[in-house]
Amino acid sequence: MSTQRILAGLRQAEVPGAVARSDRLFFHAALYANFARDQTMGAALETALARPGFTLLEVVSLDVTARCSWRDEFFDVLRQGRFPGDLLAEFAVSRTFLDDLAARHPGKVRLYDSPALPLAPILLLRDRLLVGHYLHGPIPAPDGFWLAIEADVPRLLHRAEAGVPPGPDDGPARAAYRFVHECVMARGAVPGGPDPFSRRLHATR
Repeated sequence: MSTQRILAGLRQAEVPGAVARSDRLFFHAALYANFARDQTMGAALETALARPGFTLLEVVSLDVTARCSWRDEFFDVLRQGRFPGDLLAEFAVSRTFLDDLAARHPGKVRLYDSPALPLAPILLLRDRLLVGHYLHGPIPAPDGFWLAIEADVPRLLHRAEAGVPPGPDDGPARAAYRFVHECVMARGAVPGGPDPFSRRLHATR
């Protein structure tokens, strides 16, 4: 069973506090330059990762080296009106931030580069999913509407990793599972299934 709220902007989700309290995290988005510049988010991640009971942070980023027919259009979706070189610099900021995080917390951070088109930014926290959306226009995804779904995330992750979706009699859990499954597919962890998403594991320090 899950409950849902619609938030006007990611700030309403109070993400740093939820991150700091989580024992496992999964982020699936194109890039994380905003996180890199947010000192509160950085401190929250350090708090979570330094806790002895914390297990794993997995992060999927867009592989900007992949040849994708949609890349230029998607770059414009991410940061409308900016030159491709400017956006590549944003990806470099994101990569440095994530690499440094992995280096400081060996064994607790896994980074994945994906050549697949990101369909929605998704954050899996301790007891909720946060799901945004990408659109053409001048307002970036963090300032758009976000769906906050309270759910048993560990159980949904376990189901997604086993390839066992909730049954049709549990509509809310089944709907939430779609987002969790997208994250798991992004790192190619569905048993017996194809691996169209993950191109390579960037770091497993």
